[in-house]
Amino acid sequence: MLSKFQKNIFLITAPSGAGKTSLIKNILKYANIREKKIFLSISDTTRAPRQGELNNIDYCFIDKLKFKENIKDGKYIEHAEVHGNFYGTPKANIEQHLEDGYKVILEIDWQGALTILKYYPDAQSIFISPPSLEDLSKRLTKRGLDSEEVILKRIKGAELELKQKDHFKFQIVNNLLDTATENLINIIFKGNNG
Repeated sequence: MLSKFQKNIFLITAPSGAGKTSLIKNILKYANIREKKIFLSISDTTRAPRQGELNNIDYCFIDKLKFKENIKDGKYIEHAEVHGNFYGTPKANIEQHLEDGYKVILEIDWQGALTILKYYPDAQSIFISPPSLEDLSKRLTKRGLDSEEVILKRIKGAELELKQKDHFKFQIVNNLLDTATENLINIIFKGNNG
């Protein structure tokens, strides 16, 4: 793929609870209001949908046999097995949207982002950090979605993830959502991506 298209790929990663999903929702709203061409890539997964998740909106939910066929057919830029379920990033939709002039966002973990950077070396990589691990712990507790044990596990995971942030071209500390959103808008839409 031509590198001029690759610079319109934005790999966004963050520890759980750092606000990545809220930031991406704000970016999509911004793009919609201003009629900017943007596409949020949707991963395939073999796990069952969680309550409230919709097929072809949150994920493309497929069975393991189909997933393995897709791997064999080279349909994924990257794929991984996590807790017995498979996740993969299909390349056809990404490449089609890039050719049609879209900015393409991939909400992805740091390992997947680094794998995609091997495939698309000119993609823009963005790491979203919480102000501190203490702040992250408060956010996760306030969300009320996880047990204390799960929160401790997520904090431990976040410590490891934060050590990877230097592999990313851009780093945004999500201290205030509005400020972090503005920083992300600048990177994606205002050409502040080097």
